[in-house]
Amino acid sequence: MNMLFHLANGLLLPPAMFFAWNYYRYQGKDIAFKRLWISITILLITTVITSLQFVFPEIIKLLERDRRAIFEGELWRLITPLFIQPMGIWQCLFNALFFISFVPLAEHLYGNRILIIYFIVSILAQLIILYWQTTLGGLPTSGGGSSTAIYSVMGALFMYVFVNYKNFPKAYILIPIAGFVGATILVFFEDGHAPATILGGIAGFLFRNKIK
Repeated sequence: MNMLFHLANGLLLPPAMFFAWNYYRYQGKDIAFKRLWISITILLITTVITSLQFVFPEIIKLLERDRRAIFEGELWRLITPLFIQPMGIWQCLFNALFFISFVPLAEHLYGNRILIIYFIVSILAQLIILYWQTTLGGLPTSGGGSSTAIYSVMGALFMYVFVNYKNFPKAYILIPIAGFVGATILVFFEDGHAPATILGGIAGFLFRNKIK
């Protein structure tokens, strides 16, 4: 089972990184990075709050995903977990790398609809995570992290490749196939990244006539 889990993650991240790296390499000159104000703002807010959690650890308890607290009315916890990294410095580094790799590119392609992909899709994914917390099995969650939103963005990028496959080399069709197969496998592990990726893909499909 562990091998299957690692295979699923291998089907998700490397194809996404390959696509992002090549897009920046060959079409990066078309991206007006200074105008990507949504990505810049989210990154700044996340950096500030994540930095503060190391000075004031109680911030994590206040903002983390807590099922009981959410159902008692603390609905902000459906959003605030995206701005903290409870697992520490390594979670910060990996999520920062993935954020920089995927979110500006997604904003360039989807425009201000990145707000829906990043936040609304993440809320839906976290509701699924909350449900999985009541079922047997599944992987433990950290209670927060930007990765839920980042995987939502990855799903949208996979769908971008899928609906525009004619604009890419033929082998690129394997990128969304691998990504969504990996996400489907992760569903059976009740991994929170799975619904984020799949729902992000659905959002990308709904926005397919609006993308560049």
